[in-house]
Amino acid sequence: ELRHKRVHASKVDYLSFLSGPLHIELQAELFKPTLCGHPCFGQIQLCSKPMMCEICVAALNGHENYAKNDLIFHQGAKAKNMLFLKCGSLAYRFLPAGCLRPKTLKLGAGNWCTEAVLWMPWDHVGTMKAISEVDVISVTASKFRDITRNYHQVYPIVRGYALDFWQEAQAHGVGSLTDLPLTQMELDVEFERRPAYSTNVEELTHAEDVQARLVQWDD
Repeated sequence: ELRHKRVHASKVDYLSFLSGPLHIELQAELFKPTLCGHPCFGQIQLCSKPMMCEICVAALNGHENYAKNDLIFHQGAKAKNMLFLKCGSLAYRFLPAGCLRPKTLKLGAGNWCTEAVLWMPWDHVGTMKAISEVDVISVTASKFRDITRNYHQVYPIVRGYALDFWQEAQAHGVGSLTDLPLTQMELDVEFERRPAYSTNVEELTHAEDVQARLVQWDD
């Protein structure tokens, strides 16, 4: 299983011998590739490498491993972290605005969710579960905001992303916001039909689509 293949940093004794600067550099190299997939974090990396290093050291909870069917968060809970999915797949169930039946969408590796918690108070509006072994990186929203305030040259850029997010949310209707990225909601791809000649990767994705449909939800 994934959690057996991966070794937590605290279990590697030699890491304790790293100097402070080397430890910071290692943390940054581990997490930057995943975080910079998001445009705001990518811009932070371009404008201030020290700020990105501080985020990687002080605002992250490291890698969190979940087994298949594990609960990631549930509807109504207060959100504290933005989540980045490094590997695996997640199923998200929510009730779209104006609908009577809940909907289930799949979130794949390289995506993120609950971005709203960086910019505003946020309660989860859906429930998310793992449909495979997954590796998640979480950014603590309060620590991210504290770090941002200390970098006066970058603060206006981050604030601009917050305003863009709010304006885009207003355009969609704030009541229609979910824990998923706005772009994910625009695509609204719910378990696409796969061609008969699909590759192994597509077949795996299709199998995960089926698994997402079969997830057992508590409600």
